[in-house]
Amino acid sequence: MNKFERVIGQMTYDMGRKRQVSKNRRERSYGTPVRSATKVNRPSMMRSASKSTTNTRQSRTQFAVIEGTESLKKFIGILLIAVGILLILTKCAGSFGGGSKKAEVDSKTPATIQVTSAYTEHIQDFEIGGDTLKRLMELSIQYKKDYAHTLAVWAVESYKETPLAEIEQSIKEKDTTNFLDEFGMYDNATDVYKQFIYDIKSFPIREKNVYTYENGWKDSRTYNGNRLHYGIDIMSKANESGQIKIRSMTDGTVENIGWNQTGGYRVGIRSESGAYFYYAHLHSYAKNLKQGDRVQAGEVIGLMGDSGYGEEGTTGQFPVHLHIGIAVKTPDNVEFWINPYSILQYLEQKS
Repeated sequence: MNKFERVIGQMTYDMGRKRQVSKNRRERSYGTPVRSATKVNRPSMMRSASKSTTNTRQSRTQFAVIEGTESLKKFIGILLIAVGILLILTKCAGSFGGGSKKAEVDSKTPATIQVTSAYTEHIQDFEIGGDTLKRLMELSIQYKKDYAHTLAVWAVESYKETPLAEIEQSIKEKDTTNFLDEFGMYDNATDVYKQFIYDIKSFPIREKNVYTYENGWKDSRTYNGNRLHYGIDIMSKANESGQIKIRSMTDGTVENIGWNQTGGYRVGIRSESGAYFYYAHLHSYAKNLKQGDRVQAGEVIGLMGDSGYGEEGTTGQFPVHLHIGIAVKTPDNVEFWINPYSILQYLEQKS
């Protein structure tokens, strides 16, 4: 018998005992029965009284058992109702709080989940623009603010469609007392931007008038199934493979090099602050470049090509171009892509 059963049994016994004691007290308070004047046979009377007493005791015992059983049923019923209510409340709490680590960080109400989800996409799209990046850099220097935090303030306020003049005032005051930042939005955006904004130094192509590019972020692709394009393509005007040198945008370490079915011959470089820079569809690599090598910003890592979309060595499935991708990590160590378009504009203006 487990602890719960022992407790239930004890409660049943106690309730039956209390009812029996109470009933005995009531009988005593009514007095003893009046003796009959009729002469009776004493042994027979004693046997009858004994039998009656026995029956009475059995009845009382049965009554106590029945009463105890009913009480037990009532107690179990109440207990089940309480457990049911507790489960309902727990389920409701789960619906609002979420079951994942991300929901615990981001969500307070269902409405908040929608807001923060849209905000995350806003951060990922990084549609700041080269001129705005330059202006934000000037404000950071002017007000002696951390550049990554300045970008984070811009991201939060622009998401709320705040006018630029008010955004500049927020940057100056470093005002974080707003609804979104109750959930750490400024801090989260700052952590994302810190992974690449200080490392970008060089546009990947030094020659002028040999390339074009546009904002093709999240355009549709169909190779290997329908998917989105998480990067920017820099196209060769001449459409000739192996003619344009590709340079590293940052200092860093070669993390991946070799064939990728979708990206063809590609190089992946991890920058000093943690972002992953992905250069795909190359014609070939720089001589002796290998995994683990240290590279400097502006160093040649390969030649633009049209490799990919098949087994190793496949070419000619699309025009000659360079695919640029930039990936950062969340606090949960999940890697996701950031739109490089504004960054390329910014670097192009600097070069």
